[in-house]
Amino acid sequence: MDRDFERFRGGPNEALQSRVYVTLSPTRNIVLNRNAYERFGRPGAVRFYYSRKRDCIGLERVSPHFNDAFPVVPNGPSGYRISAAPFCRNFNISVEATVKFVTPEFKGDSLLLKLGETIS
Repeated sequence: MDRDFERFRGGPNEALQSRVYVTLSPTRNIVLNRNAYERFGRPGAVRFYYSRKRDCIGLERVSPHFNDAFPVVPNGPSGYRISAAPFCRNFNISVEATVKFVTPEFKGDSLLLKLGETIS
């Protein structure tokens, strides 16, 4: 393909019941749909990590009793929200419009979200 073409990083529409959906909003909230929440092990809270080298956000499932744990709260009828504002401010992470992570990676107690692999 010629260099002036830009690759579309999204994919075809999936059936709602099988779709995994994780977004980051301009208000610095991370939202997971029910499928993503369940694949992540239904966390009550998470810890945040950031890899500057990979431009990747890491979430680790933890007990809500830790001082650095961010609660995961219901958001509407089929979603869950994590307020990530302090974390995003610390690492200067911001988006102008809500972005969807194209390939969220679930690895054990962790969820990896690549900022370079998003669509709006």
